[in-house]
Amino acid sequence: SLKVAAHGRVAIITKKDRAESNTNYAQGGIASVTSAEDSFELHVRDTLQAGAGLCREPVVRTIVQDGPARIHELVELGMKFTEREQAANGGREFDLGREGGHSKRRILHAKDVTGREIERALLDAINREPGITILENHVAIDLITT
Repeated sequence: SLKVAAHGRVAIITKKDRAESNTNYAQGGIASVTSAEDSFELHVRDTLQAGAGLCREPVVRTIVQDGPARIHELVELGMKFTEREQAANGGREFDLGREGGHSKRRILHAKDVTGREIERALLDAINREPGITILENHVAIDLITT
């Protein structure tokens, strides 16, 4: 909606309150290649192995290679990922976790409320965008048929 709003008006329809979604309850993190110790090839390999033949390799490659840009986009929108207190270079460095199926530390998180933080950042950005209207407590089919 944020990208489309640059070209026109957008309506987001939700059957509940804008902050009531499954995203709000997601506690895990986002897997992305963000450190020099990791690589796209390793992430692709890990994903295909964990997927046990269910993943389409071209799709996995696209998502893995696009990951760092999407992370950057979230940060630009105000997402606050947990950072290491003692970054090696004295600057900012993500506190990367390692979860099952991953051979490297590549899980970005916002403490234990990653989903809530993603939702907060996106809703704040949407609220700043005058071309986006959120219709809460609506059912899309009711709007279409009335």
